[in-house]
Amino acid sequence: METTKVNELGPGPDSWTQVAAWENARQVTHLAWAHPEYGRLLAGGTSAGTVLVWAQTPELQPGGAAEGAEDGNGAGSSGNGSGGYYDALAELPCGSSPCRALCFAPRQTGLVLAALLEDGSVALYEAEEPLTPRAWNLHSKIKAGPSGVCRGMCWRPFSPGVPPMLCMGAGPRALVWQYVLALNSWQVVARVDTANSQDVAAVHWAPPLGRPAELLALGAGRDLLVYGLSGDTAALEAEHLASLVHDDTVWKVEWDLWGNQVAAATDGQQVHVYKPDLVGSWVKVVWVQGQAPE
Repeated sequence: METTKVNELGPGPDSWTQVAAWENARQVTHLAWAHPEYGRLLAGGTSAGTVLVWAQTPELQPGGAAEGAEDGNGAGSSGNGSGGYYDALAELPCGSSPCRALCFAPRQTGLVLAALLEDGSVALYEAEEPLTPRAWNLHSKIKAGPSGVCRGMCWRPFSPGVPPMLCMGAGPRALVWQYVLALNSWQVVARVDTANSQDVAAVHWAPPLGRPAELLALGAGRDLLVYGLSGDTAALEAEHLASLVHDDTVWKVEWDLWGNQVAAATDGQQVHVYKPDLVGSWVKVVWVQGQAPE
């Protein structure tokens, strides 16, 4: 049995408290939170190609009839601390290979969840009732690339009038897909080849915020690669802006809320943060050494 745990941060920087823990029959490989306006909604991609969905359920009290109840997936409602009880709402069948990336769409798009699998396929599910997301419909499927090389996935942050876009790694390139409502399908609108020819492991799209070119960060090999995307959204042009090299493989990249700084986490238990200077060169502003795993 696999255990999923939820921790909350207290007033101090190190005051983490476990507020919930429950067991699952499936091995959970990736986790993703929905936007807070949908409540505390958590999704977990599994090694069996399914996605489990849980939600915090305050009415589940210690000693109550619902406590410890399990569904067919072996995922029960459990927790400790104040309001830390989570209920298994759904299991979404995405495919037969392990989940490699998982992310919710921007809240303005609705409660939509995308799962990237080992075989290179992406399944998108939409909740019928966002406030009570027990029933989900398969919205669409994408074949992102060949089996075994697709890693990393993110949504383009919402902008009024711009169709939904997904970016995902497909070997030594990242593909940007746009949903075309008239065709009811997803179309590739940009292909971003990595400057170092390494396979993409992580992607993240910076908030647009009126920039002439949008910013996309890729983690590929030991490099954090920064690209600018410009032009018509139906045929974006990519420009390589920076290659930031590290001693260890980059496995996670992420922009801040304004897209002014980008961070890269490496296998060396380090996080490096960069920002552009006045002439557009990317400089390291801070780095943090994490604790080695026990």
